Parts: sequence; C-alpha cells; structure tokens
Amino acid sequence: IYAIDGTGKRIVGMHPMTRGAVKNSVLSIMAPELLKVSTGFVKGGFKVNIEELVKLKPEVVLQKRSEKQEIEKIEAVGIPVIVTHGGQLNEHYVASMKIFGRMLNKEKRAQELISIFQESIKTIGSRTKDIPKEKRPKGLILFDVERLMATGRGSFAEFWLKTTGAVNVANDIKTSPRGATVNMEQVLVWNPDIIYITNFCETQPEDILNNRIKGQNWSKVKAVKEGRVYKIPLGEYRWYPPSGDSALMLKWMAQKNHPGLFNDYDIKDEIKNHFMNIYNFKLTDAQVERVLHPMPTGKFRW
Repeated sequence: IYAIDGTGKRIVGMHPMTRGAVKNSVLSIMAPELLKVSTGFVKGGFKVNIEELVKLKPEVVLQKRSEKQEIEKIEAVGIPVIVTHGGQLNEHYVASMKIFGRMLNKEKRAQELISIFQESIKTIGSRTKDIPKEKRPKGLILFDVERLMATGRGSFAEFWLKTTGAVNVANDIKTSPRGATVNMEQVLVWNPDIIYITNFCETQPEDILNNRIKGQNWSKVKAVKEGRVYKIPLGEYRWYPPSGDSALMLKWMAQKNHPGLFNDYDIKDEIKNHFMNIYNFKLTDAQVERVLHPMPTGKFRW
C-alpha cells in the first residue's frame, strides 16, 4: 500500500510483525506515521479481536485467503474484506497491485510497479532460462530457523529460486508460504548449496555458520562449509513476500545464486536508484547497509 500510495496515513491498523519490520527498516524514516499505527486488534497469527478492530473504524480490511472464519467475522460487522495470498508469487503480486491500485484510486501507479517487477523477471529469466539443472545451485529458504521451517512447493520460495536460476531443494514437499517443519536429517539429505533466511525469524547467518542453534548441527551442510548463508534483505518491507521492492529481490538473489552471471551491476546502486525512482527517497550508504544487513524484526506470532 505504501509503495502505491506514497504515504502510510491511510493505514489505521497492521499486524505486529509488520510493525516490527517497519520499526527496524528504513520505512520508519520514510513514513514515521506507521510507527503509531495500532496492532492491538491482532490476537496471534492472523486471528482478529473484532471489538478492537471496530474501534479503528477501517473502511476495508486485508486478510489471508485461508482465514475463512476470520473473514466471515469481519464481514459480519459490516467491514469489507480483501483477501490476499493466492497463487504463485508473481500472480499474487500483479493481482494485489491491481486491487490496491483500484482501492486507492492510483491504478496508473500500480501498473508502473507491475511493469518494473515484470521487466526484472524478463531480464533475469533471459539469462537463467538456459542454465541446465545440474548447473543450478540447490537453494533452501528457511522461514523460521529455530522451528526448521523449510519453504517448499506452493510457497513464495518456488518463484524466487526458480526465477533466479536455482533449484528449490524443498520442492518435493508442499507447504504454505510459511513453510513446513522438517528435521536436520532431511536438511542433510537435501544438502543445499545456498541458504536464505527470511525476516520472519530472528536468526542471523552467523548463527548457522557458527553452529549456535541448540539442537541443530549445520557443520556438514555444503552451504555452511562454503559460507553461502544469507539473510534476506529488508527494505520498504520484508523481501520474501511480495513488496514494492520485489524487483530488487530478484536482482539481489540472482547475484547470490550466480555471481559470475550477474556481475554487471552493483546491488547497492540498484537499491539507491530504486528507492529514488519509486519512493522519491535518497538512501545514505549506511541506510543501504541497513537494507542489505537487517536487524532482527521479531518472531512470528503463532
């Protein structure tokens, strides 16, 4: 919504995890009004306290497609609901942007963001489409490291890894966008070449690289041996789900998966240019580092 609207002033409530991302990202500087937005209507996960929600007087609520009972509860008190999280990430991104564009009466702006995203898919896909499977790194995106939640078929990981020239080692299991719990034995069988950690958990790459996680032994995993463990960046929002920075996510991950193939641009310059062109915000060098090496944003509330 911020990417389309250019402000957070129309947002009256958000998930606590979302505000955690805002608090620890450059968005807190770009739109400080979001730090004051209410989160008290969320009971845990995506469950809603209707009484608290009604106090906010929202004109519309965004809710996950899978939360059918919650949607019915909200609609029962006369508040329209827009459902999200449907289909592959690229389909979800385009559909959501179009809906939000209509909702905010900024359809042209929404289409601009869609075009930028689709151009990145096209550009990166043109370089990766002919890479044989055996030359593609085996990637693993962990939604929550302590819970060992791997993102498999049906998750956003499927799109990110495939589009940027990698193979999702967890693709043999069907999961939600948040993934499914596996064990270390399964990780060792997969033996990924590269590991990505989302911002929905507090784990940092160093925790895996230095084997600091109780009950888990990562020392024999190829990605750990070669130092290819990365925290997914945090810009306008977390980069694992769709966001105004999804075009940047593709460029960043493509470089990590195939550094030799995507060595013709500096990701720091790409981030600066994107923020200026999309958000009209000039990032400092320190803020770019903050995007690329984010602080923990809190654990997901189950």
